[in-house]
Amino acid sequence: MNILRSIALIITLCFSATIQAKKVELVSLNPARENANLFLPRGYKKAASLPLVISLHGFGGNQNLQNWYLKLKKYTSKAGFMLLIPNGTKNSAGKGFWNASNFCCDFEKSKIDDQAYILGLIEKINNDPKLARVNRSKIFVVGYSNGAFMAHKLACDMNSPISGIVTLSGTTDLRNDAGELIPPELAPCEHNRSIRHLHIHGTNDQTIKYTGFDNGKTGLLSVDQFMKKWSIQNNCRGERVEGRELNTHLQDFGKDAQTYKWSDCDAKLELIKINDGNHFIFYKKKVAKRIINFLLK
Repeated sequence: MNILRSIALIITLCFSATIQAKKVELVSLNPARENANLFLPRGYKKAASLPLVISLHGFGGNQNLQNWYLKLKKYTSKAGFMLLIPNGTKNSAGKGFWNASNFCCDFEKSKIDDQAYILGLIEKINNDPKLARVNRSKIFVVGYSNGAFMAHKLACDMNSPISGIVTLSGTTDLRNDAGELIPPELAPCEHNRSIRHLHIHGTNDQTIKYTGFDNGKTGLLSVDQFMKKWSIQNNCRGERVEGRELNTHLQDFGKDAQTYKWSDCDAKLELIKINDGNHFIFYKKKVAKRIINFLLK
């Protein structure tokens, strides 16, 4: 972690932990930040180390909505991991957001450093004598929409401790800070580490389009471009292989999704393409289970 980020952490982050049953509230002493919730599995006190999964909400969302939406908390004890669900800051309209990329979603140019904030939460958990159970080789991020952009940003940080991400309904920038197209043959991250990555996206998403977006000044990658870049990042030497069909929708639309895997990669790379799926999809519980299995197994 560089000096500027360390200074930012010291200035902007101070937390205390209050433990209530299996839930820990990381109380923020910074008025610009709301408290973050940490959920602990049964038997966490006996564990030498545990994976940490961080779940990030979309634009306009919050930790409670994210907890309800993906239902990852149901698997903390069965799969044996700690689950951190923080809040982004709020814009002038009261909508929660993450400053994740040029495209999304710091629209008021606050320039808040959400990377430093989330990395600071990880360090807080790891350094707290009551909570220091984090397995440093198993820190994962699951993000929806704006949270997916933030998961990607965290994974691609040069000093990132993240070893796997799941992105839902969100990709990353097509253009750089100057509005120039980022060369398509470049991997998405500046570092050369391979990171396991599962992406989930509906083909009828009108908010973060499956086919991407570009207005000449800013833009976002299509899912195909996004996955191509991650195949470069993960040094995939084989082809994309079609897998089994899935029923992902809570309202049971039948086999609505197609799975794909990239072969012979240094880290797992998978896509769940939900045919006619919108931006906000009511997922079956088994999607949450699949997310956890992808990250932890």
